[in-house]
Amino acid sequence: MKNLSLFLLLFVSNAVFSQAKSYTSAEAYGFFKHGDFVQAQAAYAFLLQSNDGDVKNNYYYGVCLVETNADVSQGLRRLKYAALKGVTGDIYFHLGRAYQLRYQFGEAKSNYERYLKTAAEDRKALTQLYIDQCVFGESMITKAYSLEVLSRDTTSKENVLSLYKPSKDVGKVMLNKNFFESGVEPNSVLYLTERGDEVYFSLPNAESSSSDLYKMEKLMDGWSDNKRLSEVCSPQNDIQPFLLLDGVTLFFASDRPGGMGGFDIYKSIYDSSSKLFSEPVNMGLPFNSPKDDYLFVTDGFSEVAWFASNRETTLDKLMVYKFVWNDEVVKNTVVDMNQVSEAAQLKLTTNKGSLNTSNSVQQNGAMVPRETEKPSFTFVVDAQTQYTDLSQFKSQSAKTTFEKGWSMQMQKDSLSQKMGEKRYVFVHTNSDVERNKMVNEILALEKQVYSLDEEIENLYFLARRAEQAKISELKNSGVYENESNREVSKTTVSYLDLIPTTLTYYSSPEFEQRIATLNQMYIALFDANDISKLHHADSLFVWANVLSLESSKLLESAASADEMASPVVSSPFRKSDGDVEDIFPSVDILSKSKEYKYNSLQLYHKSLDVKYEVYGGKVKALISSNSTSDLTYLEDAHSKANAYYRTAAGLMNELAVFDANRYERAGAMKKNGVSELEKGLSAYGNSKKETGTETAKAVMSVKKAEVTSIPKTYQELQGVDKSISPKENMMNKEDGLVFKIQIGVFKNKPNADALNAIPPISEVYLADRGLTKYFSGRYKTFGEANSNVAKVQEAGFSGAFVVVFKDGVQITLTEELKK
Repeated sequence: MKNLSLFLLLFVSNAVFSQAKSYTSAEAYGFFKHGDFVQAQAAYAFLLQSNDGDVKNNYYYGVCLVETNADVSQGLRRLKYAALKGVTGDIYFHLGRAYQLRYQFGEAKSNYERYLKTAAEDRKALTQLYIDQCVFGESMITKAYSLEVLSRDTTSKENVLSLYKPSKDVGKVMLNKNFFESGVEPNSVLYLTERGDEVYFSLPNAESSSSDLYKMEKLMDGWSDNKRLSEVCSPQNDIQPFLLLDGVTLFFASDRPGGMGGFDIYKSIYDSSSKLFSEPVNMGLPFNSPKDDYLFVTDGFSEVAWFASNRETTLDKLMVYKFVWNDEVVKNTVVDMNQVSEAAQLKLTTNKGSLNTSNSVQQNGAMVPRETEKPSFTFVVDAQTQYTDLSQFKSQSAKTTFEKGWSMQMQKDSLSQKMGEKRYVFVHTNSDVERNKMVNEILALEKQVYSLDEEIENLYFLARRAEQAKISELKNSGVYENESNREVSKTTVSYLDLIPTTLTYYSSPEFEQRIATLNQMYIALFDANDISKLHHADSLFVWANVLSLESSKLLESAASADEMASPVVSSPFRKSDGDVEDIFPSVDILSKSKEYKYNSLQLYHKSLDVKYEVYGGKVKALISSNSTSDLTYLEDAHSKANAYYRTAAGLMNELAVFDANRYERAGAMKKNGVSELEKGLSAYGNSKKETGTETAKAVMSVKKAEVTSIPKTYQELQGVDKSISPKENMMNKEDGLVFKIQIGVFKNKPNADALNAIPPISEVYLADRGLTKYFSGRYKTFGEANSNVAKVQEAGFSGAFVVVFKDGVQITLTEELKK
């Protein structure tokens, strides 16, 4: 016990033991019962010195450590120890809270749900709220911003603004009492724009106790009435608005449902056409946590930003984080829980220069501008491909269209800069004559800038679609290489590989009925090749649903799983914080669930993209070939579909805020677009039947023999899946024996002209060696493969030889197999 007590000193602050005061169990429980967790924490720390293994004292002390946020990790260990001894059913609520504060949302949810079975009525609502926060938290921890943290300062709530030091040209972040004379909460925070013509603030809702966001505009003779920003407001508290210099990006804090817990930071974009802000987007990790996070402020001139949080503080203290914030800050994929915890801790970045800016570095004792490595542009083609150079375009049409859009973007940026300069002069001039003159100039520039937005967006959309079509064409011919992101391309797998071999195809009667209806339209309007593609898309849609359901089942399994059998524990402190073994549901189950959900979304998007391309081509063909018919409804359907797809592209291509929720919303937009095309084509098919201009029965009788049903197995999918990926995964793709010609193992892809001269190639990436095996052709017999070896060798691969695969796995080529 002496050694154990000595070890305990590592976990309890010196301040606790420096106190001379002693406590009784009754005193400690009195503090605890009345919610004085600070005093209770000190009392139970004292009591545990004499008997560290006391179960109840461990329970109470663990709760205190979590409630005060003094040491959540140790609190969790204390609570787990008490749980093993069966101290009380309430412990599962506190275990849930401890896990939640450590971003282990799956474990937290499991404990909360266990607690709900016996929870007191007055605590059920809070427990359910925490469960909802955990569900949302799980969806938000797949990606996190990688921030360069410049400073971390602890302060009181009253002095928090003293640590925010944006340049004066950003505008002013201040307390209400420094702007309003009366009628508002004096210590709430508002934002006054750099021109001083708009103020954003929060006010209590007249019908509830929550706060809403408002703005006022400066008029010639004073200020306008308060205008509630209803599109971003929620039934809960929305506070601390801050508008970027671009005049359209709004950040604010809210404790609305659907967040990670407490106040979260949200972002919304102003739409100049609708004159409304967009639906707010949660900023995710590391800005938001299960505690309170708010007061996000940026300085575009110094490329830094600040926000405040109580995730690492106790009592009424806040931590203010200052960090680099510029166009190079993006979200990165999170692969394990350690990364989540590390991102949320926001540790100071090491080896930074003496100046807290990202645009300067230290050289020879002096600060000089940092050489930027940022490309002149970044054009996102799809989830795996982005271009930073015009030479990367495969389609000349796409390149030309992009250049037009890029030229307009440069024009817009130039006008925006000019507008910013005039706004600066407008704010800082004292001459009313000069200000009145500049108003019209600024308004004219604004009109020019905003009118370019839609045209630029449309050109980028057309360029993206043209490039995607060209890439698809190159993939079909087996000559495509993703040069823009070679490392990502190395690990890209076929969509078949997103479907685990352990799962079975199944769909609902409603879906089968819908497909039967669609199939009539397919047969009436499309040829056999397009129908095959559409059936393939329908199959991927079903597999996406199968994976989504399996993901949900895994989550349910993790939530309902009993605790694992635990070893005999003599003390809760036998391991360090990072080595403590969790005795609750495995993170592996949750990881697999997320993988299934992510793969489901990929299949869902691919299904819709295939249909969009096939449907769109048919609509264009029908309109061009029926110039005398009134096909306005088809044109409208095509226009609406394109609008939905442009919205989806906008959601997916803002990489800085890309996440699973955004990806799912983009899928919903695509589905709306595809539905518009389906309705238009179905109406066209029905009109042809009614007018008798096309004998539907005759067409169907001819085509029925040509088309196949929806692919429901891997083997059926293989025939139409080749064009989906630039390479194929050799595992689980080919049944039986398949002979190929191995042309070599290379670090870089062989010469494209040489590859074009031989039968279609396939690849296997050797991850452990960083090399790739290349194969040519696919033959049923050794003799057929061997007869083509000479051709491969003549193309420049002198070491080529025949190999054999069985069920997708390379095996030894025996003499018997050569016969």
